[in-house]
Amino acid sequence: MREMANEDFESLLARRGEQMSLEICSDQQNLVNVYGFANYLPLAIANALTWTGHAVRDETFYSSAIDFLATGDLLAVQRAESFSGRFGSEKLNEVLCGWKISLDKIGGAIPALYSCSAEGLYAIQQNCFSAISQLLDQRQIRGIGPWLFCAPFKIIAAHRQDLWRSEGLDKVWMPLGLEVVRAITGLIRTGYAYFGGLDLGMLAEEEGGLKEGLGTVLLVQEACRRISKKAKTRVLHINSGLYLYGRGELIEQ
Repeated sequence: MREMANEDFESLLARRGEQMSLEICSDQQNLVNVYGFANYLPLAIANALTWTGHAVRDETFYSSAIDFLATGDLLAVQRAESFSGRFGSEKLNEVLCGWKISLDKIGGAIPALYSCSAEGLYAIQQNCFSAISQLLDQRQIRGIGPWLFCAPFKIIAAHRQDLWRSEGLDKVWMPLGLEVVRAITGLIRTGYAYFGGLDLGMLAEEEGGLKEGLGTVLLVQEACRRISKKAKTRVLHINSGLYLYGRGELIEQ
């Protein structure tokens, strides 16, 4: 790609990505209006599970999943499982239980998410990563890979529009997933300079174990940070733009 074409493409990624981030923000705000701020991270976790198709969007799913993640009520997780999606009830239970055990281990760091700084959001994500990594190593939980770990924090980053002007938000790890990987793979094959150092084999393995997959996430995050600098935007929006590009929806019809 010629340099001018790169600039145009990066601006397009930023503009369309911010539009998508605004849609995520609006969706999450609608949920907050119903379920409140009291269980802010559990709500983001529940919403992320509807993105992947682990669960279907339904008021009873949201209320049951939030109840279980907040209280550990086994009847609540059983209700939530009845709204399982394409991966089945066992996988949904596995992820919900993994997050519940993780949240219990993390403890009091969670309530500040709805009012913390961008640096604070990143610090909480790091605390969660440390706790979940230990639990995975100890085989106490299963089912939380790179996407399911990062996605709730992307939802919160999108919802927290008050943080969008903060450069510290660019540290918060963003999820990859099939669409973003497809976008990056295609760009590498065209010779797009910002992703030139990434290995196609590593991208194919992104949804492996949490630690291994996050190695790839961090490499992509740094490339997206450089793109965001050039486009004068946030990594959050570049991530959203890449998702749209991977779906073939970056160019508005």
